[in-house]
Amino acid sequence: MEDIPDLLETITTKKGKKSVAAVKRIYELCDVGHKQNRVPMICSGKYDVLVTLARCLTQESGNGRHLTCLALNNLLIPMENKRAITLGPSLSAIIAGLCKVIAEDKQDSYLCCICLMNLSFLEASITTMLQHSPVPDGSYPIPPLNNSKSLIRILEKLLKKASAGPKRRSGEYEYEDVRWACGLIKNLAKSEENAALFGKTEIPNRAVENVRYSTAPPSRWTSNSLEDFSLFIILNLAQWPVSRQGLSKAGAVDAIKPIMKDGDLQGLKAIMACALLGAQWADFPDDGSTAVKSISELMTNITVKMGKDGIYAYGVFNLHIATKAYRGLCYAANTADGGYGETSTKVLDVQSAETLCLQVESDLVLAADNDSDVNRGSNCELMVKTVEYSTLTVNYIKEAASKA
Repeated sequence: MEDIPDLLETITTKKGKKSVAAVKRIYELCDVGHKQNRVPMICSGKYDVLVTLARCLTQESGNGRHLTCLALNNLLIPMENKRAITLGPSLSAIIAGLCKVIAEDKQDSYLCCICLMNLSFLEASITTMLQHSPVPDGSYPIPPLNNSKSLIRILEKLLKKASAGPKRRSGEYEYEDVRWACGLIKNLAKSEENAALFGKTEIPNRAVENVRYSTAPPSRWTSNSLEDFSLFIILNLAQWPVSRQGLSKAGAVDAIKPIMKDGDLQGLKAIMACALLGAQWADFPDDGSTAVKSISELMTNITVKMGKDGIYAYGVFNLHIATKAYRGLCYAANTADGGYGETSTKVLDVQSAETLCLQVESDLVLAADNDSDVNRGSNCELMVKTVEYSTLTVNYIKEAASKA
């Protein structure tokens, strides 16, 4: 660690083999065998590592740039580093450098997508990230959708360049950059502001095509596969009204309906996405019983802070999207009954559903009381909305039951 200042000086002032060797040493200092160095290298305030590495990304393709991507990938893993970068002055330069490589370098573009995905796991960063829209010094700002060099347009171009079709398989080297770009978009789509931007691009359509043209059955979609990421994109975009139109135009419900029959994570994601997109009650398998059981179980697991063995870990889904999906499911059941009888809504079990929603509301009140001042502002609106969805869920159920 004591030689870091000299290494940074060499990277800045030298060229060729000496510069590459210095970058390699920086990478080695934060590799898997030296994880303990990652936070001090960024958060100690002693080293200007990020600015130096950001400059390396603007160099021509080669070993130096490749090693820079590897080093950044390691340094962006710790949550402390994500926060420091998001709040620090180097964020724009890092995103700009990574975008430049994605646009120019097929070989290292997947590494840059992974770097950006690592950064996007800090939800406080995702809105700022997607607003990245560089312009020459002294120029007026350009909205991201009007700038071909913005992050969102570069991601859209990458997905459009890889045309979907029957021969496309997740895991092929040719599509590694597309796969990790979808992983990044999956995280960025958790924000309503970002979803509004995505909804005005071809990205929702490409995500749907990735699912529609997959040659593997959903039961064989591994975690972090192209299809897994793409279905997550559909789910996250489906929760926001501003991005649903793009999914509807792409035929999202028809593409993911068959997946609902799958009994694992992919089936759960498809069920929630269909509920959020306003699928008809008849679209849900087993007369809706599987969907009701899956989402209500998920909501219960979230409130007691646990996952489901072999399916999902705690933290993969939040209470906001689960409750919103449950509301959509209850609305579909109520609509199917047409206000006469409870053929569909009886599947929901009025008493247990009401108890579950009250448990959700209680859990949110406790969470608000325990929330730190730092997080309270960002979480308060989601908590209020979640209570609103919970209340509407109970109302839909009671309305149908009262007309039985």
